[in-house]
Order: sequence, then C-alpha cells, then structure tokens
Amino acid sequence: MKAHLTASALALGLAACATTPAPVDPGAVPDPYEDFNRQMFAFNNGVDKYALSPAATAYKTVTPEFARDRVGDFLNNLKSPVIFVNDVLQAEPHRAAETFYRFAVNTTVGLAGLWDVAEGWGVERHSEDFGQTLAVWGVDSGPYLVMPFIGPTNPRDLVGKGVDPAFDPLNWTEFAGDPDLDDHIAIGRRVLGALNTRVVLDDQIRQLNEQPEPYVALRRIYSSQRQAEIRNGRMQDESELYEDLPDFDEFDE
Repeated sequence: MKAHLTASALALGLAACATTPAPVDPGAVPDPYEDFNRQMFAFNNGVDKYALSPAATAYKTVTPEFARDRVGDFLNNLKSPVIFVNDVLQAEPHRAAETFYRFAVNTTVGLAGLWDVAEGWGVERHSEDFGQTLAVWGVDSGPYLVMPFIGPTNPRDLVGKGVDPAFDPLNWTEFAGDPDLDDHIAIGRRVLGALNTRVVLDDQIRQLNEQPEPYVALRRIYSSQRQAEIRNGRMQDESELYEDLPDFDEFDE
C-alpha cells in the first residue's frame, strides 16, 4: 500500500568482515521494467486513493494524536528483535547494544513500549532489515521494482522482506487455547501500522503526488534513502565516489 511504499521511500556477528558497498547515483537507478513498474505504481495509487487514505482519515478522526503516538511507539518497540538480529548480522555491536537497551527500557519503564522512554533518555531509534544486511554483505540490489501493495523495492529487498519475519519472536509464539490468536495479532499489527503510517506521512504523500513526475521522484527518493540506511547515515567516502575514475597522473608522463 502506498503508505508502506512511501514510508519506505521517505521501512550473531556473521558479517565481521563485510563492508558497505558504494551507493549508486540515485538519478541513475536501473529500471528495465519501467512499464510494469508504472502500472504497479498506478495500481498502488488507486489502492491508496480509494481504500487506504479514506480508512486512515477515519482512523485519524476517531483516534486522538496521543493515542496514535502510543500505537506508533508500541509497534516500533515490537520491531526491536528484528532490528537487533540485523544489527548483529551486520557486525554493528554498538547499534545492537542500543537496540537491546531501547527494547529493555521501553518494554519495562515504557509500559510494554507504549512510551519511547529510551529516546527521551538520548538513545534514538534506528531501523535495520535483512535487505540492508544483504547489502552490507555485498549482495547487489538488482533492478528497481514496484510491487502491488509493497511499493518500491528490488530483488534484494524482496528477499529481505521474506526473511525478517523469521527473526520476529511473535511469529513463533503459540497461544494455548487459541491457536489462531497469533494470526489475529499479526493482522492487527499490519492494519494499525499501515493506518498509523499513512496518517504520519500524509503531507509527504501529498507533496510526492504534486511532483511533475511522481513515479520518477519516488524512484529517486527510494534509492537515495535505502543507500543512506545501508550506510547507517554515514556520508559516502570520497575515495568511493572516485574509485572508478582513471589515474590521470599516468597521462602526465
């Protein structure tokens, strides 16, 4: 759904020797399936216009901002185990420690994650997923894709989306007396997450749709943001920017 795709644009130590690959030029994203992608982009826009946006508007009307903030903090806290595993897989012990600390503090002092106490104490949240982990391990992203309901992605991130649920303890939890409760919880998380995200990103989505070419703008935003996430916000090293250029000193001899 578009809230999910825009959120994505605008969502153990096995990689001790891995390095982050140099980012591609966001303006030159490989898009060999553009015709298909544009059709999926239009489909997702239709889903947003006729289903998700009205539902999010109704949700915003009946749910005060305070309650929406608590829902957002609670759902973010539930993502901590997946983030922690990917921190470790990327050989980021400091970030893994921060994720573990945030989860422990917010689950206890923050009343099951309803309040992001850790952020107030100076430990900010970060996001990691297995798509980013594969990138750190050196796996190429492959071509740009737009998938129905998922939005902008690529083959590497699609694999990541399939693996991340295996790191979520709630997906392995069975409730005695109600074997379907875990499925109901999973559906509730996704629905609330989509509605909450759509409300939060309403202005950004409106600005995207006001662009002369929203499809191209989203492609550029998605690629740029994913590269920034893979680098954990670090600026690209200048040596990487110019590593493919010839050695012009050779021509001075």
